[in-house]
Amino acid sequence: MLELFQIIFTLFMVVILLLVGGAFYQSMILPSNTPSKYLRQQTQSNVHKSVVVFMGDSITHGTIGVNYVDMVENQLEGEQFEIINAGINSELAWNILQRVDEIIQCEPDIVTVLIGTNDANATLSEDTMKSYVRRMMLPREPDSDWFRASLISLVKELKTKTNAKIALLSIPTIGEDSNHPAFFRSSEYSIIVQDVAKELNVTYLPLHERMVEFLQETPGRATYPYEKYYIAIFKGIINRYLLRKSWDEIARRSGFSLHVDYLHLNTAGARMIADLICGFIQSTSPRT
Repeated sequence: MLELFQIIFTLFMVVILLLVGGAFYQSMILPSNTPSKYLRQQTQSNVHKSVVVFMGDSITHGTIGVNYVDMVENQLEGEQFEIINAGINSELAWNILQRVDEIIQCEPDIVTVLIGTNDANATLSEDTMKSYVRRMMLPREPDSDWFRASLISLVKELKTKTNAKIALLSIPTIGEDSNHPAFFRSSEYSIIVQDVAKELNVTYLPLHERMVEFLQETPGRATYPYEKYYIAIFKGIINRYLLRKSWDEIARRSGFSLHVDYLHLNTAGARMIADLICGFIQSTSPRT
C-alpha cells in the first residue's frame, strides 16, 4: 500500500512539474514576428511596407503582461506596416545594444525603444543586482551611468547605420506607490531617457509621466510589498498560463491600476504605450 502511494505521489509531482514547466515555457516563447524571422522570410511582397521595430525587454516581448505591440499592430493599417517585435524578457540596455546589428539588418523605417526597467530594478538591492549580472551575463554591475552610456551607444548606432525615425520612451513606473524607492528610481531613469533623447535629437515619448499623472488620480494599492515582486511574477505566470486567468484579473487581485506586478503592465498600462507609439508612427508616416 505504501509503495502504491509513493508511486501515485511521484506521478502527481511529475505532472505538476510538467504543468509548471509548460507555463514558464509559454512565458519565454519569442514573438512570431522577431527580427530574425523577418530577415529569413523577407519577400518582395513586403518591400513597400514601412518597417517598424519595437526594441525592449519583457514589456515589449509581451508574454508577461499585456502585449502593447499587438495593440499597435491592431491600430495601424496592416498593409502599410511591417511590425517587428524585438523585445526579450529581462534585458537591460547593454543587452539590446549587443543585438542592434540584427535590427540594423532589418533596414527599419521606424524604431521605438522602451528599455531601462531592468536597469533601474537591478540597482535596488545587492541580491537583485547579482541575479541580473548572473542571469543576463552582464560584464559589470549595472548603474545609471552604464545605462546612459549603453542607451547613447544604441541610439548612435541606429542613427548612423539606418535611416529610421527613432523614439525613446521613458520607462514605466516601478510599482504604483509614489513614495517607494523603486518608484523614485524609475523616475530617475526616465529622466536619463529624456536627457538622451534631447542630446541626440530623437523623439521622446513620455510614458512615465503619463503613468504618474494617471496614478495621481487612480492610485493602486498593491496587496504585497515590492520585495516580493519576483514571487509575484512567478505566481502571475502560473495564473495566466496554467489557470488561464487574464492579466487584468491578475492585476485587480493584486491591487494594481496599471500593472500586473511591480514591473509588467495590464491593459490600461499597455494602452498608454500603444497610444504614444501610434501617435508617433502616424505623425512620421502620413498616408498618401
